Amino acid sequence: MILIGENKHIEQGVKLLRKHLKEFNFGQFKDDNSAYYKGLMQAIAKDKTSIVSINNDNVIDGVLLGMRVPNLLNPHNVQFHILLTWVHPDKRGSSIFYRMYKKLEKDVLKNEEVIFYSIPKTNINFNKLGFKEFQTMYIKEIK
Repeated sequence: MILIGENKHIEQGVKLLRKHLKEFNFGQFKDDNSAYYKGLMQAIAKDKTSIVSINNDNVIDGVLLGMRVPNLLNPHNVQFHILLTWVHPDKRGSSIFYRMYKKLEKDVLKNEEVIFYSIPKTNINFNKLGFKEFQTMYIKEIK
């Protein structure tokens, strides 16, 4: 089942975020920031800007976490940024991501104030979904 994330999904979402960080080996995120993640997810749930996929056992097996933010150059325009995409490894290659994406477009991005949205680069070809590549990010760890 694909639906908009709610408060009842927060605890499971925090566990998934910590799992996601380990899976993709983000070295700079070694600390346990569970309290922060919980607050972030509460804000996202309140703003209704996340989509979750729930399997038959009531377990989240996919998530799109997003946030509305004012445009840097024109604060009257709102941008939507997807902060995180995740699908359970056993479900990758299925239609879960596409169905979450369609739900996002239908129920979250119908808001007329959103002028565009961005999504992190992954192995999915977003050109097929009407996106064009805009930027690639490089990071360098200082410590």
